[in-house]
Amino acid sequence: MKKSSVQSAGNATARLQKSARIRADEEARRIPWQRLQETRNQYIEWQEFCFWARSILETERGIPDWLGSVLHTRCPGFLEKDRARISKASQKRPLALRLEDWIDDNIFDCAKQEGWFFAVTYYAVRDPRYQRAEVCWSECVEKWKKAKPIRYPSFEEWKALAEQCDETAHLVAGERKSRASAKLVVPGRLAEAVARYIDYEALAYWARPALERGATLPPRVLLELERVCPGYVEARLKPCSKTSSGGSQDWEHLMLWVGDHFFRDAKAEGWLDAILIQVRNHPRAMRTMEFADHFDELWGDKLPSPYPLFEDWRREADSFVDLD
Repeated sequence: MKKSSVQSAGNATARLQKSARIRADEEARRIPWQRLQETRNQYIEWQEFCFWARSILETERGIPDWLGSVLHTRCPGFLEKDRARISKASQKRPLALRLEDWIDDNIFDCAKQEGWFFAVTYYAVRDPRYQRAEVCWSECVEKWKKAKPIRYPSFEEWKALAEQCDETAHLVAGERKSRASAKLVVPGRLAEAVARYIDYEALAYWARPALERGATLPPRVLLELERVCPGYVEARLKPCSKTSSGGSQDWEHLMLWVGDHFFRDAKAEGWLDAILIQVRNHPRAMRTMEFADHFDELWGDKLPSPYPLFEDWRREADSFVDLD
């Protein structure tokens, strides 16, 4: 009975997570991915500020004068509006969360009014930078309540502390294990590898219709693959290749080949999984995948003639939105 209850709870959680992902993806399609990414990064920056302020507010159980000055500068009107609240229910909500509400309503009002704010928050809270800030907040509160610091760190100093935190500390065991590989590489090197992987994946999506429809590739696809992935076409046609006749495996074979040839260091050093995890939650990668599916439907069983240039296809993918 106990096992059944645990399994039922797990299934319910999985359904909620799937529902949230579907809603986030649907909202994200309404705007260019560049705007979503920019707003997500802005949201993370403000969440870092909230976590910093929250760690001080919860330690002091109030607003020190110096922090009040910072809030006046960064969030003009917040303290005045907060003091003017009449509702007892609103005052019962912790001050730090009321600050977060004010930021959501005043900084991200466009995203809320246009109906894609949930997508911003969904992708933001899964970002390692957000997760490190959340861990830093909880660790600071725990430490500072035992012994208040002589001087609280400035926001910039606090962000430097957050950079050193373990973003997996609050994750469940399974997810913590899958994210552990990110600790094996510095953030800058990982970000560069993620961007390169997204570029190769876009090439694979562009070539996918041709790869899946047989061994003979259109000239444009053949030339582009030889230019960007020298050696792949020959490897694809080798008798030992299971993908030489075309099919969905052909696309997978290309991405495996890319991993073997262009991400050897990541594989050898054990942080390829970190690349794949970040790619799965990157707005550009997701939009490229959706654009590829969209055009597969438009093309149907026949390949377009002439086959689009990769540069043109990528440009259209980057500007793709789906208002339907």
